[in-house]
Amino acid sequence: MAEVVAVTDVACEDSGMVASSSAGRLVGLIAVVLAGALASSPGVRAADLPSNFALVGSGWGHGVGMSQWGAYGMAKEGRDAASIVSHYFANTEVLATPDDMDIRVGVLIQVPSAQVRSEVLEAGGGAIEITVGASVVVGGPADVFSFTPGAGSVSVQRTADGVVTDLGSAPSATVRWAGTRTPGTAAGPATLLNLTGPKGRFHTPGHRYRYGYFEMVPVATAAGPRLNVVNSVRVHEEYLYGISEVSNSWPAAAMQAQVIAARSYALAKVKRGMRKACACHLDDGDGPYSDQFFTGWAKPSSALGNLWVDAVNATHASETTGMAVIYAGVPVSTFYTSSTGGMTQASKDAWGGALPFAVSVDDHWSLIPQNVNSSWTVNVPQARMALVFRLPDVGALSITERYVSGAVKKIRATATDGTVNEISGTALLKRLKLKSSYVLSVNGDAGVPVAVAATSAPATMTVSMNIGPTMTPKEGASLKFRGQVAPATAGIQVDRQMLVDGVWKTVATKTTKANGSYSFKVKKSVPAGAIYNYRVVVSQNGAVVAQSAESVVTVLPKK
Repeated sequence: MAEVVAVTDVACEDSGMVASSSAGRLVGLIAVVLAGALASSPGVRAADLPSNFALVGSGWGHGVGMSQWGAYGMAKEGRDAASIVSHYFANTEVLATPDDMDIRVGVLIQVPSAQVRSEVLEAGGGAIEITVGASVVVGGPADVFSFTPGAGSVSVQRTADGVVTDLGSAPSATVRWAGTRTPGTAAGPATLLNLTGPKGRFHTPGHRYRYGYFEMVPVATAAGPRLNVVNSVRVHEEYLYGISEVSNSWPAAAMQAQVIAARSYALAKVKRGMRKACACHLDDGDGPYSDQFFTGWAKPSSALGNLWVDAVNATHASETTGMAVIYAGVPVSTFYTSSTGGMTQASKDAWGGALPFAVSVDDHWSLIPQNVNSSWTVNVPQARMALVFRLPDVGALSITERYVSGAVKKIRATATDGTVNEISGTALLKRLKLKSSYVLSVNGDAGVPVAVAATSAPATMTVSMNIGPTMTPKEGASLKFRGQVAPATAGIQVDRQMLVDGVWKTVATKTTKANGSYSFKVKKSVPAGAIYNYRVVVSQNGAVVAQSAESVVTVLPKK
């Protein structure tokens, strides 16, 4: 840019100096100066302007947290669900956590209207109850109930055999149906609720719900009164049965890892509280908050849906608790992504907020042939790339900075006139609608190369494990696990494992300190008479490099 400005300045000054000379001499002088300026410009000649830019990349999604295809790859290697989530969420534990509370899921958010009707799932089912203020109406599959928002109220109409009846207005309306935990007066066997928005049709697939109840809540918006339609379901199973994030055909451990992550995410949302704009804790994945995909009955009733239900049930610790990812005593917001370029993104790099459990970790497992997004190419025409960089054209494009994950941090474009503009990888992702910011090369040029993590572990590594203060704690007493890896190495993954039904299960994960030490704490040893087999396993770059001897802990009665 500076050289182009210099050309203009020189031309103007020279034209003043040669005012009495011939026009031909002036034109010749300008031509010489211009040619020299272009020759020294860092830009590319117009004749060499690329017509197309081939961006080769990998992964799909923001790259933070658990990689779903990475979980798939780890499961294929024989890792269990706790090991998988512990790997992707550093410094956390997988613990039984209360999850029998209801969560409010925004299914339709700020819509002009909604309709419901019931459908028979089991013979004799189909009863539906609508509550509007003090009015309670029971109907069946032949009835259609319509909900319209007003200023602080919801109006309800019932259509039966072509006859429309007003059921009144109230600050909110509630829909219950037979076969649920709280059917109200809608007695009978299992029933489905079919729910549609203003443009929906009852006969289309999806939008059917088996569990919980619905609440219709009015909300004031700039466009006038709108309706929030909220499904209240229990986290433990009713909500999780409807999570539709991975295929039912995936390995059981991968699906269970997804369940644990989904449960933790939901519990974190419950703890955060209800969002006023939607009268919900989270949405069903269709926006505006882009939470987890919740499809209701569509998930368990789909092909192999029973395997997904089995995966949910396998993560139950009791009738009221389920396994969740815990940091500092509370469930964490377990972000997850489809796949990455080989390492996950740290939250601070992707979004700017550093989270101790969302750091960059190895994800080479997602780069498997089964993942269609392990490699992708996007061809961007010259004109579009120029618009992306706000330049007249793009003569050269180079990745100048990467995060430790390999995702693009900055990418620079140079125009033929020498003008340079640099944007962030996030901006590139949004403007080109790329699958991820893991761009590996542009027209074959990697720019700043992607760092390759070392895959070789030390030739010999050992790990110690000491349990105290006693190997025979009394019921309710705490236990501490301490040890050290040698040679001393920081940041090595240590999994505390317990033998369950003949299989070693990871119950907590930590990373070593600078001196190679680690520690775990079990807050309460229960129940009396229990015998636990423990060990620790050390992993580096996804490979097990050391394992402690096994130890047996016997819990004694308090008295």
